[in-house]
Amino acid sequence: MITVALYARVSSKSQAQNNTIESQIAELKHRIAADKHELLNEYEFKDDGLSGWSLEREGLDALRDKVGEDQIDKIYIHSPDRLSRKSAHQMILLDEFEKAGVEVIFLNHKTENNPESKLLLGMQGLVAEYECTKIMERSRRGKLHRAKKGCVSVIGIAPFGYNRIKHVDREKTKFEINEEEAKIVKQIFMWVGQERISIREVIRRLRDKSIRTRTGKKVWCPIIIWKVLRNPAYKGQAAFGKLKRVEKRERNKQKVSICRTDEDSWIYIPVPKIVDEGLFNKVQKQLDENRKRARMQREGGKKKYLLQGLVVCQNCGYAYSGAQCGVEGKKFSYYRCSSTIRITDGREKCTNKLVRTDMLETAIWEKVKNLLKNPEIIKNEYHRRIAENKNDESSDKKFARRENQIKQGIEKLMEDYYSQENVGDKGYISEEEFKQTMKRMRERLRGIEEEKKKVVDQKAIEKGMNLIINSIKSLYSSVKSNLEQLDWQTKRGIIKALVERIQIGYDQVEVAFRIEEPAQDGEIFNLQHCTGRHDNKSIYPLELIKRKFFLDLLYDFIKVIKI
Repeated sequence: MITVALYARVSSKSQAQNNTIESQIAELKHRIAADKHELLNEYEFKDDGLSGWSLEREGLDALRDKVGEDQIDKIYIHSPDRLSRKSAHQMILLDEFEKAGVEVIFLNHKTENNPESKLLLGMQGLVAEYECTKIMERSRRGKLHRAKKGCVSVIGIAPFGYNRIKHVDREKTKFEINEEEAKIVKQIFMWVGQERISIREVIRRLRDKSIRTRTGKKVWCPIIIWKVLRNPAYKGQAAFGKLKRVEKRERNKQKVSICRTDEDSWIYIPVPKIVDEGLFNKVQKQLDENRKRARMQREGGKKKYLLQGLVVCQNCGYAYSGAQCGVEGKKFSYYRCSSTIRITDGREKCTNKLVRTDMLETAIWEKVKNLLKNPEIIKNEYHRRIAENKNDESSDKKFARRENQIKQGIEKLMEDYYSQENVGDKGYISEEEFKQTMKRMRERLRGIEEEKKKVVDQKAIEKGMNLIINSIKSLYSSVKSNLEQLDWQTKRGIIKALVERIQIGYDQVEVAFRIEEPAQDGEIFNLQHCTGRHDNKSIYPLELIKRKFFLDLLYDFIKVIKI
């Protein structure tokens, strides 16, 4: 039996909402039925509201995965530009499908496996790419022209506090003040401009007054408040061209990145004003002051926290941050869960405990020093846990046994099914039962293969452990003479290099250490302080540990050490 699939795509959200993708699917299903094929629901792939300029689409990726698993014989697509808008991408995908032995059928394009057909398809792809680029450029130029003429239709959605009054003639589209929303906007500007409160305090007051967002949410998002306070439309000058598209950065998955433009390049369009310009400017100064104060606090202007960015709450998953409080004239520093004070997402506050900074930082530093002095505890812990499971059946034997059982089951199923066909007995196993059972068995085989890939070779683990231990020994030898007198930045650098995270629970603290590969050729490390937030792809202060790799099995064995 031939297994067929269909793929459909629309570019914009409006097309997705107008069910144009459903019309594509209906046409494809009609053609599949006309070709006397059966389409299973699991082989229906679609991407709603996604651009054809990028190959990174969920539906397309799922289709390619199935093709790679040899589960599809034919693919039905409405037209080549539904597959991709870029000619080069079309060629990549069609070549991939052809190598997998999959036939691609376009409803509006006759496909033949010859040079002439491929040339015609490539030319059609180039034409589609050209037309799309031309439409985008015309749209951009048209918006720019209307913006210079003062037409608000180019702004899009009206900001909170305004209603968009549409007109058949787009140049006559206008913004009209929404009196109810405008009262809220004025109140927010007064709070920040006159009382000089923070955005978080604005959110708290809105919540206490039961004032909801335009979409009916009980809790306002900080970025929404920030956009309201920064939007010049409220002083009567709606801005066009605040954002622009640029070529994607190396790590960005999208085709383009969106960035903010300089205010000098904005085009201002007159609209009814809600607040006067004096109050608006006062709010801008206050926001700049708030940002400066927050930056100073983040950079340790008042108090430096040794474990900042590493501590997380075991209860709710939010980060712990440093804070200070005064009791009877004395100041105390502590780490607290951000969710104990955060109310912007509408969730209940976390009830996890505060932790004194001096107590936690001392305990963690002692753990780090112990690891520096005794790196062999990594190997000891690994071998101890291996010994606990020494009586278990080896992974290789377990995988082989499970694979043999499934393969024997497949052979028996095929033998029973085809033997009943030869004798004309159709009552034992139906065709549908045979297909479903075969599918389940093959999925189980693929699952075993995935599990086997996750198992790390014993020798690789031992080698990795030795590299890690030697790295830690080299680090210790360079600082041991001054270990008890290290300055704050050096301690911070060592901790960030060796500690992945610190989890605070109700009655315990857990430390997860990093496992990293040392630099080659005996490079000397550098203990410069790194001010950026840590993540698994960052370059950390220790140049000795340059290229990171996580040995999953080893990491699982030693990652948690309780204190």
